[in-house]
Amino acid sequence: MLTKKVVTTTLVAIIVIAAVVTSLYYSFFYDKNLHTGKVEETPSYIIVTDVTNRTIKIPANLSRVVAIGPGALRLVVYLNATDLLVGVEEVEVTRDPTGKDYAMAQYNTLKNLPVVGPGGPNNPPNPEKLRAVKPQLIIMSGIYAQLYPPDRLAEEVNASVLVIDYGSAGYLDVEALKNALLILGKALGREERARNLANYIDQIVSDLNNRTRGVDPRPKVYVGAISYKGGQPFTSTQARFAPLQLLNTPSIVDSVASKAGYMSINFEYLVQQQPDFVFIDENNLNNVLSDYRKDPSQYCSLNAFRTGRVYGVLPFNFYHTNIATAFANAYFIGKVLYPDRFADIDPVVKADEIFTMFVGKPIYQGFIDGGYKGFMNLSELFPCG
Repeated sequence: MLTKKVVTTTLVAIIVIAAVVTSLYYSFFYDKNLHTGKVEETPSYIIVTDVTNRTIKIPANLSRVVAIGPGALRLVVYLNATDLLVGVEEVEVTRDPTGKDYAMAQYNTLKNLPVVGPGGPNNPPNPEKLRAVKPQLIIMSGIYAQLYPPDRLAEEVNASVLVIDYGSAGYLDVEALKNALLILGKALGREERARNLANYIDQIVSDLNNRTRGVDPRPKVYVGAISYKGGQPFTSTQARFAPLQLLNTPSIVDSVASKAGYMSINFEYLVQQQPDFVFIDENNLNNVLSDYRKDPSQYCSLNAFRTGRVYGVLPFNFYHTNIATAFANAYFIGKVLYPDRFADIDPVVKADEIFTMFVGKPIYQGFIDGGYKGFMNLSELFPCG
């Protein structure tokens, strides 16, 4: 029969051995993890700083996203992240998408999503409808951030709110665009896609610059009927027109504009300047044709109309700047103005290459099917003589 002393000694020995074994076990695996770089636990969120310098916590397992305000949804589509969307603004799905590159490519997906508010540049977000779709992340246009405090919206919807902006509507701020894509790419888990797209943008900008660098003299160019808060006449234009800027080519209105932006000019100024080439925003082509029919002699007083140098371009300012369409326009305009330097370019083929890169589909034909003339000479519509 064991004595009490023997039992006690045995139990102590067992406890000591167990402690030693446990210590060795944890020491082995702890050291192993240090050497292999393994992390036992991963954080439940990532940290992103948005364009307003707000620090945002975003769930690492992000799966429920909405994008609100001009330009926000466009960037989500550009980043191939439509699978994360759980809601969409009404303005994105109740109108013909022709003219919005991202919506043309993804309309069948977008139209089936729940509506989270009216959308539009002047309508504030709708917290109640946003809450209904239970987003983890709200991507908010910088324009909306001026209408509604993002921190307030985050509290009301109980979701992270990331503010994104890529410059003024109708323009092309390349650095702001790339920055927005890289920030959003990190937030959506699409960092590689964002880097690839930023690199592609750099390649296009560099190619257009190299093709048109050092041209002298440059032709006199006017781009008319540019949309601004709705339809506009032939005398509506834009100083620092984005595709021309990419081509190192001024518009005839740049020298009289106090700043970049929309402007309306007198027809007399066009007669005085006599542009060599005229481009018409096809979003307002019918307005120009209607005005021409009232007084053809006015238009035929311009050399560009008399010599058949009138061309159409696709509209690219539609709920903020359609980046892919602006780039496509630049190649077409470059082909018209500098045919020798763009001899290897078929503008339609190049447009579909650009669209495929940005929105995943070659959608040039969609513009034609939607009623636009596309990249063509429009002189037959404006006979002179």
